This record gives sequence, C-alpha cells and structure tokens, in this order.
Amino acid sequence: MFYYVSVTLRAWIMDYPGHLQMLDNRAWVSLFGIGFTTLMYLALRSLEQRSLRVRVAAAFLFAAATSTAYSTVNYLSFYVVDPRPEMEKLDAEKSETHKAQEKREMKKGPASVIADNAIHWYFFNLAWAIFYLALSYAGAVRASERETARLRTAAQTAELRALRYQVNPHFLFNTLNSISSLVMTGRREDAETMILNLSTFFRTSLAAEPTEDVPLADEIALQRLYLEIEAIRFPQRLRSTFDIAPDAERACVPGLLLQPLIENAIKHGVAPARRPVEVLVRAWIDGAWLVVEVIDDGEAVQGQQGTCVGLRNVRDRLTVRFGDAASIDAGPRPEGGFAVTIRIPVTTHGC
Repeated sequence: MFYYVSVTLRAWIMDYPGHLQMLDNRAWVSLFGIGFTTLMYLALRSLEQRSLRVRVAAAFLFAAATSTAYSTVNYLSFYVVDPRPEMEKLDAEKSETHKAQEKREMKKGPASVIADNAIHWYFFNLAWAIFYLALSYAGAVRASERETARLRTAAQTAELRALRYQVNPHFLFNTLNSISSLVMTGRREDAETMILNLSTFFRTSLAAEPTEDVPLADEIALQRLYLEIEAIRFPQRLRSTFDIAPDAERACVPGLLLQPLIENAIKHGVAPARRPVEVLVRAWIDGAWLVVEVIDDGEAVQGQQGTCVGLRNVRDRLTVRFGDAASIDAGPRPEGGFAVTIRIPVTTHGC
C-alpha cells in the first residue's frame, strides 16, 4: 500500500504522461506484490527456530525469488496483458529523451526487462526481509529476557523457601530436647507451658509465606515468644531486652531472620554460663538503612563451628533477598560476649 501511494504521488507531482491510466495496472501489480511478500513472510516465519545465519541466507534467497516474481508480473501487466495506452495517445507529447529511452527498452527482450527490474526490486525486498528479521530477533531476545527473569525469580523464591525452612527443624529439635529434659526432671508444668508456647510459635511462624517480608514489630513479637520458651529452660540465667525504635518497627524484614542469631546467643552465651546473661536486641533507622543488632554478654565466645550454620543461613537469606545492598557483621565483643549487626535497606511497603 505504501509503495502504491508513494509511486502514484510521485507520478502526479512529476506529471508523468498517462499516470492516471496506469492506476489500475499499478493496483494489480501491488496486489501481487502483497501476495509475494506475504509468502516470503510465511517462509521466513517457518524458519524462526533456525539459527540467525540460516535465516539471513534464506532472506537473500527469498528476496531474489520474490523480486523476480514481482518483476515478471509488472512486465506482464504493463507490456503484455494491458499495454500502457498513453504510449499511443500521448506519443506526440513525449520528450525526445523519453522517446529515446523507450526505443532502448523496445530493443530489450522480456528477459532483460524483467531482470533489470528484478535487480531494482531485489534490494527493496531484501531490505524488507532484513527489517522483519531484525524485529523478530529483537522480539525473541525480549521473550528470552522475560523467561530468564521469570526463571531467576522462581529460583530465588525456591532458595528463599529452602533457607527459611532450614530454620524451623533446627529450632524444633532443640525445643523438643528441652521439653524432654523438663519431663525427665519432673518439671511437668514447665514442660506443658513450653509445649503451649511452642505451639503458638509454630502456628504464628508457619502461617506466614516464607518468601514474604514481615514488619519488624511482628518479627520481634515472635522472638519474644521464643525467648519465653527458652526462659523456661534457663529461668535464672536468661535475661532478654528489646530496644526497638518506634520508626523501625514498621520496616520490613525477612520472616524469622533473627531466629538463628538469637538461637546462637542462647546456645553459646546463655547455656554454658554460670551467671545471668543478657540477650539484647536493638534496632533503629540510620538514614536509608535499618540496623538490627543481636548482642549477648556471655563469657563464651561463639566458635566458628558453632555459629557457621546460623550465620550462614542469615547471610545467604540477605544475599538472596537484597543482593549487595545488605550486610552482616559478626564477632566477639571486647567486653565479652558476641555481637551481630545487620544492615538492610529501609522498606515499609510489601509487608
């Protein structure tokens, strides 16, 4: 359609002789051109699964076939089936240059005329084919990028789930051991209280989607419940303190993020101690960062063997969730005990 309109406008502007009489010839030729390029499109589309090199080679070949077919139809339309009537009617008005050109064309055979026009149209059809290949290749690249992003998101979700589910069995194992110890020592009421608290803890933690964030206030409430469970085991040695800034309570954090850290503080700070040990959880907003600390003042330093699993779990979850934007620092304190500091970007939506 573009070719038909553009050539017709050019003929009208240049005032070519008999251009109005050629409208129907040009229309039929254009319709055949639409058909030929449609066949070329279908042929190229059938090769979408082949390599780009094969498709480009096919474009060169199909463009040659299409341009030759189009040139043949053009010749038949204007020279054989319906010769241009203006050649006779307006012969007297033609310029000498135009007449000389016509004489040269008359000396050429049909094959020469078709070949000349085919070469002219070959580059037009080839440009169209390459343009189509470029568009289809760009579309395939975008589709591949979308699929890659989908698979990356699915893998990230699966990894987050696996890391989150790693926390619960470890905690359950320790708590069941504690309940068993309470029953064996005759502390049945304490064991019953621990079972009830354990039930509440798991009902609350398992109800949340493992890949979703939760407000820090909810995470702190869950850790308070956990420390109440552990306080039954260590009634004389465990002291827990929470210092959470009001604006930090609304910040989003991965669910059960603090669980392994507080577990480590209980296992390595409280359990081996012979005196009261404080487990301190602090959180505040520092510019664009949420800072959370878990500190204990126990005498035993958490060894690499003991803290490897818990710290690695937290570090891996932060990496999967935030990438390089989050950080975690852990180590012994000069005054005794152990401290873990987490820094993550502040977000208050999506949880």
